[in-house]
Amino acid sequence: MEKIEVVTLEDNKEYGIMDTLEIDGIPYLFLQEMPFKEDCEVVIRKLDTNSDIILGLDSEEEYLKALEAYVKKSEENIDSH
Repeated sequence: MEKIEVVTLEDNKEYGIMDTLEIDGIPYLFLQEMPFKEDCEVVIRKLDTNSDIILGLDSEEEYLKALEAYVKKSEENIDSH
């Protein structure tokens, strides 16, 4: 079983990094609240490329852009199997 990297966000909750995706040169993290449950929270954050600090997203548009890219990647992975 693959070890999942865990980070603590500003809400003092731990999140497992489920996936990363680079969009327009910015790395985005797709995180799921720990411990994993059926109804646990999933959040999207980005990395400051200069310091590796985890940042919140700037707008609803950025959130939707990242979410759309993640869904597209997931669909491509499903189609390839």
